Amino acid sequence: MASDQSTADDNIAAELQEFDEMISSGAICISSDSESDRDDVVHIGHIDVISLPSSPDIGTKRKLQDSDDMPRETAVRQRLSTLPFPDGVVRLTRMVGQKENLAEAVTLADIVQRDKLRKALLSTYVLDLDWLLPHFDSSTKLVIVKSYNPNVEQRGIYQSESGQVTLVNPEFGKQGYPIMHSKVMLLFYDDYVRFVASSANLFDIDWTLLQNIVFIQDLPYTPTLSAATEFGDTLAGSLRDISVPEAVVQQLRYVDFSRVKIHIVTSVPSAAGRSKFHADSYGLNRLSVVARAIRDPELDERELYDTTLYCYGSSMGRLTSSYLRNFYASALGSTPAIIQRDGGLSPTDIERNVKVGFHTLAQGQKNVNGPLPQQCIKFQTEFYSNPEFPKRALHKIESKVANTLVHAKVILARSNATKNGQQKAKERGWMYLGSHNFTPGAWGHVRGPGKPCQVNNYEFGVVLPDVHFESMFGRDTVTWNGTKIPLPFRLAWSEYEQDEMPLLCG
Repeated sequence: MASDQSTADDNIAAELQEFDEMISSGAICISSDSESDRDDVVHIGHIDVISLPSSPDIGTKRKLQDSDDMPRETAVRQRLSTLPFPDGVVRLTRMVGQKENLAEAVTLADIVQRDKLRKALLSTYVLDLDWLLPHFDSSTKLVIVKSYNPNVEQRGIYQSESGQVTLVNPEFGKQGYPIMHSKVMLLFYDDYVRFVASSANLFDIDWTLLQNIVFIQDLPYTPTLSAATEFGDTLAGSLRDISVPEAVVQQLRYVDFSRVKIHIVTSVPSAAGRSKFHADSYGLNRLSVVARAIRDPELDERELYDTTLYCYGSSMGRLTSSYLRNFYASALGSTPAIIQRDGGLSPTDIERNVKVGFHTLAQGQKNVNGPLPQQCIKFQTEFYSNPEFPKRALHKIESKVANTLVHAKVILARSNATKNGQQKAKERGWMYLGSHNFTPGAWGHVRGPGKPCQVNNYEFGVVLPDVHFESMFGRDTVTWNGTKIPLPFRLAWSEYEQDEMPLLCG
């Protein structure tokens, strides 16, 4: 199976590389002529497109090689000391008028560092170029992967007249609701690449009026080909999944991923060609693989069933008790059959262990940032009214910033297991953050034992392993890698009161 996937990757990589070379040489360009009704939109002509080198520029390479006469550990420490986030951090977006928790908050400008940035890869579901471009110098080349309607636009690579922006429309198969929802950035500087995974789209509401979440890690270049890592390989594959030009992917061959501790979890539409090669590597299937790999070694199989999930997304899916059971099994690194056989968990047990957070109608009405943020919080009335919707799992959340709405997508897996009858002082687990809402469209439908799940969306997120939970003075603290994680909500979730309604739309 692994060799088949490797061969498929090599074939696709070679195909994309050849296509990139044709574009760079001016042999072809792909036009964004929306007036044309022709199926073939490839035109002869010359166009200047972004061309990222397959290794760092000579100046950068020389800087790295100058340290060759130093002891290796000294050179590594020196290189890392210049990086703002060498080990990775979690941050929340800073909203307009926000006066609390400012140390935990960032703006897009803070992340981009316009004056230092050389090139960038971005992906988004919603794109507002008029708002986005002022965050970058006009000479900075941008590759942006975006969602689009395949009934109106065609798959391809589109160039702006100025040559600054290259837009990528990824592949969609025959599906009813094509969605490219991934939100990932690679920001290229002289000495390092900044990796960013977030829940925020590239438009102003998500960065100024809603609470979103961001993971940032700075990765130094290496003077020679970097050693293969699980993270590096998965990242490269994830970029190819969304049709990122191979020239960008090849840049990763000279990036040092040795300090990365997180794991990538993505989704790719089952109807897309890439999914045919890696169908078991996406959505709930991928989450299960990661969860199994990072399990607390001190817990046995039965103790896993004491794990509580806190699941929040800004869009609610068509949930059922059966879906909660399948998701819970994946989050434990198990299968529905195993947890039903060994855990003896009833639907009521599952609904107790899987807490699904969502804003109430009253919270939506009280939010101080106006009606626009409220329109970005989606819960269809028909989903809530469905008799199969697991209402006992529904919990209200309280935003850390009073009277604001949360657009972040977060899952916390918290082990409540005891040892020798004593509750542990610090409970362990993991945390997911990224673009996946808590919906079957994002994570996929389980189709049966041994079968890949059916996925609708492109999604991208990361799992932080070995997260610690500690309760002190009535408040829960979550830490990872020795650092406190800022959450967009308080962990004291409570069930809906009988007279409370979620913030519904439609």
